[in-house]
Amino acid sequence: MIHIEIFGLFAGLVALGIIVLIFIAALGLIKWLLQGYFLFRIAERKNLDIPLLSFVPFGTFYVAGQEFDGNVFQKGSFNPKHLGLIFAITGLVVYFLGLSIGDIAISYLLMESIIFIGIFNAYTRNIGVAILLALLNVLTAGIAAIVVLFLYHRKLSKTFNDPVDTDDVDQHRNI
Repeated sequence: MIHIEIFGLFAGLVALGIIVLIFIAALGLIKWLLQGYFLFRIAERKNLDIPLLSFVPFGTFYVAGQEFDGNVFQKGSFNPKHLGLIFAITGLVVYFLGLSIGDIAISYLLMESIIFIGIFNAYTRNIGVAILLALLNVLTAGIAAIVVLFLYHRKLSKTFNDPVDTDDVDQHRNI
């Protein structure tokens, strides 16, 4: 009798674990898609090299690394393409040096936060705040990066705003 109850308890815990795992995987997928989309849009607006790499896990390092030029370092002191490539290769090396799944996830998140300092600094124009946002990004498991990327995308959209269609203005003038 007692063996059946213990088996039921373990089966329930396994079912609960599977549900939690599916939930975490869904959140991770949503985070990856949102972060990739906003990084892609920023890379397009700023005419960065190969913006489609924003959706590739280590491609984000390449695209975000290009933001360091002129935002963290003196403009022209590094070739942004080379700096992005250095970040992507460093990220891959750190990733493969991870010993377990937890180490890999933590090292990826830390590298991502360091590399996003260029974007955070481009948004805030203050290196201290950019570093604090990178720390916040680590603490929130990457959610802070999505928020900042969204806000920076909006800021760039207002800066590079397309002219207003005059037909819409004329239609609503008499209302």
